[in-house]
Amino acid sequence: MEIKNINVKEWIGRYSQNATFKKLLTVLSMDILVRASGIILLPIYLRLMTQEEYGLYNYILSIIVTFSVILNFGLYVSQTKFYSDNHLDEKRKVVLFNIAFLLSVALAIVIIPVYVFRLDFDFVKILFKNDINYPRFRWAMLLATIVSVYTVILSNYFITSEKIKYFRRYNLWRLIIVNVVALACLYYFRNDAIHIRLICTYLSELIVLAVFFSFYLREMFPRIDFKIISNSLKLGLPIMFSAIWGLISNYSDKFFLEKNGTAKDLSYYYLAFSIANVLYMICTAVQNSWLPSFLKEKDLKLNIRKTRKLISQLAIVLFVLSVMLLVGLYVAIKIKIISDKYIPAMHVLPFLLVAQIINGIVLIYSNYMIYFERTHWSLFIGIFTSVIGLAGSYFLVPIWGVFGAVTSYLIVQVTYFYLYHLVIRYKIRKMEVV
Repeated sequence: MEIKNINVKEWIGRYSQNATFKKLLTVLSMDILVRASGIILLPIYLRLMTQEEYGLYNYILSIIVTFSVILNFGLYVSQTKFYSDNHLDEKRKVVLFNIAFLLSVALAIVIIPVYVFRLDFDFVKILFKNDINYPRFRWAMLLATIVSVYTVILSNYFITSEKIKYFRRYNLWRLIIVNVVALACLYYFRNDAIHIRLICTYLSELIVLAVFFSFYLREMFPRIDFKIISNSLKLGLPIMFSAIWGLISNYSDKFFLEKNGTAKDLSYYYLAFSIANVLYMICTAVQNSWLPSFLKEKDLKLNIRKTRKLISQLAIVLFVLSVMLLVGLYVAIKIKIISDKYIPAMHVLPFLLVAQIINGIVLIYSNYMIYFERTHWSLFIGIFTSVIGLAGSYFLVPIWGVFGAVTSYLIVQVTYFYLYHLVIRYKIRKMEVV
């Protein structure tokens, strides 16, 4: 017994001194806190919004999040890659400046013409079946998109530069301020809950972002380097285009559900999706903390062993958590914490949990595309998968409704996994032969 205790103490001591493990634990614990608060506060949001409002709000939010990923132009990947590759502080500062400069210029080039020429109204006609009084949401959605873009690049910087203390504080303040303000506004202003929640959420996000963005600005050295800009675009643009195709493959289920279903159908689907998304957000936290050390490791075989170990451990954790989430939703509905109007969410949640486990593992696999500097492969995979997702949603959603949407989403994730696994295995074997 004494020997076992010593071994346990040695194991704890070894991992407590491991910088990568500590960073992973910090990022993961913060993300779990954010997601746990989202689940805990979910019944309150459900009571302050009607089913129709909740379903439509989440559909709008998914559009905002998707476009914010696209409008990052893949530069968060370039920032991680080139910051990790350079070891001189001055060079890293130049990298940060050029990434931020390039992002701001590219964002302005895209957004200004779209809003000046009112092209966004054409997008809305495509994305929404019914009139949602878009002029009322227009500026709130623009604010939300821009804030989301810079939130991604700032969070990526904190993790890549291993400034975990700032990452933790930033997300903690976001968690507290955004939820307090949003819930207070929804409680006191009962009319137009969607617009109120959008405005309050992203104005709060903007305030917190402005405060913490100052730490990012201080680390920059203002010097234009066209080589960095060129290489950043070369690495990032395929990520952006694959995100566009990802929009089609991963959101076609929601798009056709909005077209063929009702706002109540969206509310069931998004409730289940919000719960299942806990798994993907955990994988995102693991990915964000894992990626810098993955890119620094130049021994491919060692990286492969580490990745396989990480994926196997992650899969076990996600499976256990899936069972807990499924039971948790059942209990919440049973004891009336969540209204029994949302019972249909129970029927699709198991499928979404499986899909998000696969989705999370694919995210870890995507590191190899950056490692090999072959991000254009993601684009080709995304194009093929988007066709699968679009066809699946087009045929299945009108027939099966919510079940058609979840089936299509699951098919997309399985396709992504198979293609990523196939391509990466081919590249590794090719490198081993050489």
